[in-house]
Amino acid sequence: MNTIKIHCHIFFIILSITVQIKSQKICKKTSQYGLCSTNSACGCFHVVGANNNTGICGFRWPTCSRLVLCNSSDNSCSQPDTTCVRHPQCNDLAVCYPVTMTNQSICPPMKRLVLHTYVCRLFPTLKNYCLTFNVFKSVPPSTDEHELKNQLISTRIFIVLLILSLTILLLYTSLANITKTINVPTPTLTKYEQLYSKYSQTLTCPCKQISINYEKFLSIEYTFHQVCTSFFITDDWISYIGMSYEATFANINFQWTSPNAFQALGAFCELVESTINNSLIQFNSSQYITASVASSELFQLQARSFVKQFMSSTTNTFVLSLNTIRNSTHGDGLLSGLLTNYKITVGTSVSNEPIVLGTPVGYSKCGCISSSRCIEQSSFLNSLSNMDSFDVPGFYTGCYVIEALLQSTLQCFYHQTCIDDLQIYLSPPVPMDVTALDSLLPSQYSENSTIEYLLNNLMIEEWNSTQLYDQYYNECQPIECTYTTETRNSVIYIITTIFGIIGGLITVLRCVVPQVVKIFNVTGFYVGCYTTEALLRSTLECFYNQTCIDQLQIYLLPPVLKNVTALDSSLPSQYSEDSTIEYLLNNLMIEEWNSIQMYDRYYDECQPIECTYTINTRNNILYVMTTLIGIIGGLTRVSKILVPILVKIIVYCFRKWRNTVVPQISIIQT
Repeated sequence: MNTIKIHCHIFFIILSITVQIKSQKICKKTSQYGLCSTNSACGCFHVVGANNNTGICGFRWPTCSRLVLCNSSDNSCSQPDTTCVRHPQCNDLAVCYPVTMTNQSICPPMKRLVLHTYVCRLFPTLKNYCLTFNVFKSVPPSTDEHELKNQLISTRIFIVLLILSLTILLLYTSLANITKTINVPTPTLTKYEQLYSKYSQTLTCPCKQISINYEKFLSIEYTFHQVCTSFFITDDWISYIGMSYEATFANINFQWTSPNAFQALGAFCELVESTINNSLIQFNSSQYITASVASSELFQLQARSFVKQFMSSTTNTFVLSLNTIRNSTHGDGLLSGLLTNYKITVGTSVSNEPIVLGTPVGYSKCGCISSSRCIEQSSFLNSLSNMDSFDVPGFYTGCYVIEALLQSTLQCFYHQTCIDDLQIYLSPPVPMDVTALDSLLPSQYSENSTIEYLLNNLMIEEWNSTQLYDQYYNECQPIECTYTTETRNSVIYIITTIFGIIGGLITVLRCVVPQVVKIFNVTGFYVGCYTTEALLRSTLECFYNQTCIDQLQIYLLPPVLKNVTALDSSLPSQYSEDSTIEYLLNNLMIEEWNSIQMYDRYYDECQPIECTYTINTRNNILYVMTTLIGIIGGLTRVSKILVPILVKIIVYCFRKWRNTVVPQISIIQT
């Protein structure tokens, strides 16, 4: 409440000074037509009868013939609303000048002069107010100088602590970072990418659909080795190379084994394609489970991992199955239909009965009974001499057609010359338009790569996978996106926080500061320029109070507690506890004279009007509540008074600035 009263008091002082300056027409005449107004048609004229520097600000160009001279006896004017001035335009004669021509609507005061006068008058008032400002006035007001000094000290400490606390609070709330959580409902992919680019560390977007089939956002395509689409695995080629051959026990004869070999090669291509398609069906039905939207980078990384895992598992499954069949075939000792691993002969048993005998075939010192991987170069044989006539480069025969094929290469079929030579040796030679494999096509395999190496890579030249992030995002259907960001408090938050805390802060400081000030004071005891002077102005208040004496001993260094008894305040005395030593000395330190029987008469003669004493207490709950209510009421009233006045002042100044008028006034002489 005291603070509100202070602000109101200062406001009304400023307002009164402003109004006074606004209505002021007096100016300081420093020269003829001294500048006194923002209107250049106005000047400062000397007022007759005043000191030499006192003038009045008015219109500079009147019609002198219409002005009446002042009375020569007393320099007065008989006309109403006129002032006696010496106007230089009228030969410096004393004339009765109309007051209307000194109105501020005609001659507005200069802002610089107004501000100077305003500051000069306001500064002493503010200085005096600051020196005597007291927040902790006692009720009723105390006349004790020491108590008043404590109140002023407490006021200054209170103001310093209040300003310091508010400054710290303002800096803290302004500079402190706060974490703000923001929700964006049903964001689009574009919006999500914008948010992720800024808030990737804290952005989360829960999915409505947490499990999504791979086929929704993943596409895997592949390209086979060109042999799987070539003429060499067609029925025409197989029929062509096997339509005419001589039945011979020479197992290395190309015409004997090659039709089955190329038929097996075509079967491998079909088997690989079937295996990949079946794996793709299973792969596409697999589900990608994610509770929230994965970022594009993470999605691409995981998708590539899924594809790589698919290729690896499909390849390993196929190769494992093929190797199992190969090992089982050899382990079971199955007889090749072309008799490439065993020769069948008919013999006689001990009892002279015919029996079938199987003799293992050997290739390059390798027997089919011990290994199924025995091979030898495939050739065209001369039927007459049984001699090698043409070796097919990279092509082999062996115990089993499959085993020989796996170790063979397609070297010959990349060269048109080799194919042409091969057709020459066919028996009988039947020319056919056969084109070699294209060695210029990009490939991960070389011409010397074995069929087994091709099968270990599923005959695939290239895998092509496509990750559709937009499809994944649409299937995920994020409900909302949430992200957190660190920011500073807004101006509104800072203002509301300060206003919310300032009331409690003022209450705490009002309770604490006076008590802290009292801790460092010995009640009624002073120090000064001279010990004697300070002693004379001191009192014995503290020494009448046992508690004060005990506290005094605590603060002594070193603290030595002694049994010191306080002065007895219950004893009859003509002095009060707050009587100064000077007052006691003025009474010779005498409590009573020997003629003690005269005291009652003295008292009767004295006729005391009243007795006054002071005690220190704290504000009660009722006072605190009324103070808070008073602050609210005072703030409301000040706002109601201040706002309309400020609006009127602004509107008035704005209108005056726009409408500077120099009226033509005619003076009619009577």
